[in-house]
Amino acid sequence: MNRIAEVLIRQFERSWQMLIQVIEKVPNERWTECVENINVPYSETKGLNVWYFSDVVFHAIETVDFYTGDSPKDFKWGGRIGGTDWKTETPTTRATKITKMEMLEYIKETKEKLNEKLTSFSDDDYFEQDGFKDYIPSRLDKFIYTIRHNMWHIGELGRAMREWDCERVSWR
Repeated sequence: MNRIAEVLIRQFERSWQMLIQVIEKVPNERWTECVENINVPYSETKGLNVWYFSDVVFHAIETVDFYTGDSPKDFKWGGRIGGTDWKTETPTTRATKITKMEMLEYIKETKEKLNEKLTSFSDDDYFEQDGFKDYIPSRLDKFIYTIRHNMWHIGELGRAMREWDCERVSWR
């Protein structure tokens, strides 16, 4: 395995461990809860700053799945939960379609897919462009961006859990 892949896999693994803790430690009754007025909105409904806990978990995993691909053109957002109709589906409906067990399985599958992709590149390949080149200059940029994106959302989820007085997620 090349050195860059080794580092990326190790850092993604740490973020996966933290996301798994989020899923396992949040109480079931909070899983599909709407979180109001916390940080930047993920889903804005009627101008309110709201997002749904389960949907942010799904979004974090789905984004890794998206960026594991070679191009943004082939990805079907919401595909893992039977699709999303952004025009008619409410955020509440979407949040209730997402289960903890399904998200743990999605992490496992996405992690395997990602690790296979990361080990397919030479160190030099990481500095090349792929189908995301219109807004991300290299594969390495893309994967670092993806880790940062997930840690942002893990932070949001951790903050909600603290406000709900849940068991905390430990740093990995």
